[in-house]
Amino acid sequence: MDKASHVDRLSDQIKRLREKARGLPAGDERDELLRKAEQNEIALRLIEWVTSSDKFPPPEDLIPIRRHRLRRK
Repeated sequence: MDKASHVDRLSDQIKRLREKARGLPAGDERDELLRKAEQNEIALRLIEWVTSSDKFPPPEDLIPIRRHRLRRK
């Protein structure tokens, strides 16, 4: 699977998750869909960063990923 198709698949999945969440009332199911969309957005940003031709440190907003995970436990 090439980068473009993986990125497209993730983008489509993010859109589907957000659309489905929009149709639900506030609650656990909606929160779970939004959490999955957020995780996919992070994965998408990481793919873009890792595959970029520039060698920059990770974007600042991706650095607190570990703290975010710890908070969920």
